[in-house]
Amino acid sequence: MADEQPKRRRTAKAATTAAKPKAAAAKKAPARKAAEPKAVTPAPAPAATPKPAAKTRTPAKPRAAVAKKPAAPKAAKPAAPRKAAAKVPDTAKAAAAAATAAVERAVSAVKKAAPEVTPRAGLFAALGTAAIAAGAFFVWRASRADEPRYQTIESDGPIEVRKYPALVTAGTEHRGQRQAALEEGFRVLADYIFAKSRAGARLPMTAPVLSDTEGDGSWRTRFLMPTGKARGELPSAPAGVELIAEPARRVAAIRFSGRADDAELNAKEGALRSWLKLRGLPNEGKAVHAFYNAPFLPGRMRRNEVMIVLSDEGGTGAA
Repeated sequence: MADEQPKRRRTAKAATTAAKPKAAAAKKAPARKAAEPKAVTPAPAPAATPKPAAKTRTPAKPRAAVAKKPAAPKAAKPAAPRKAAAKVPDTAKAAAAAATAAVERAVSAVKKAAPEVTPRAGLFAALGTAAIAAGAFFVWRASRADEPRYQTIESDGPIEVRKYPALVTAGTEHRGQRQAALEEGFRVLADYIFAKSRAGARLPMTAPVLSDTEGDGSWRTRFLMPTGKARGELPSAPAGVELIAEPARRVAAIRFSGRADDAELNAKEGALRSWLKLRGLPNEGKAVHAFYNAPFLPGRMRRNEVMIVLSDEGGTGAA
């Protein structure tokens, strides 16, 4: 019996020892099974990553297509300015031709007005002379030249009947066309008042410049002398200039603006004569043109008049 107990104990120990490894094996086996799903789970992760990559690539294609579409209008837009640029040289040529023609006309005018300019002086010298002469003339005329005081007897729109005091005028005569004779007479009288053709001091310029004709092909140009100066108080006149004492008189005048060419002067003279006939005002018959401004002043800013001297007998405001 004693021997059987130790055997049973040994057999139980052996059984327990044998059972322990089996249990350990059973415990380890589930550990392996748990490890296997861990290895399986990361596998789908790389499979999922390419799908979003494919999604990001697909929108990239429409972006490239959209970028290419506006490229066509951009290439078409520069084509329009090229065609317009091709027309610029034609305009520039036309402008250059017009400028050249204008310069040539200015040079020819300067040569006529100032023959002392030699060809060696060149284009710039000629234009410089014209600019200086034009500027001096404009400044002189624009500086509010003195005008004689008169009494307005009657006014009817652009027409007035005036009474002028006694005045002294400096006059000169030249034959030819009205405008050419006026320009030459102006030059001669300007030399007199500015002391270029005589000795002594200069005289102040007055307005208006008067121009009239007897119908014999010659035109008389007159400058009004300063008010209050008697004929004997004025500097001696050179050859070709005559100092005239004008008596007090009544004058009918029609005023207008713009460039006073022959057609406009004749039209205004006809209107004034018709007005005088309706009023029954006798007159001396001869018309006088009066110019108040420089020729470089714009036409609308100019003041021009046609005057007719009234007779002493009868009429409005007769003295």
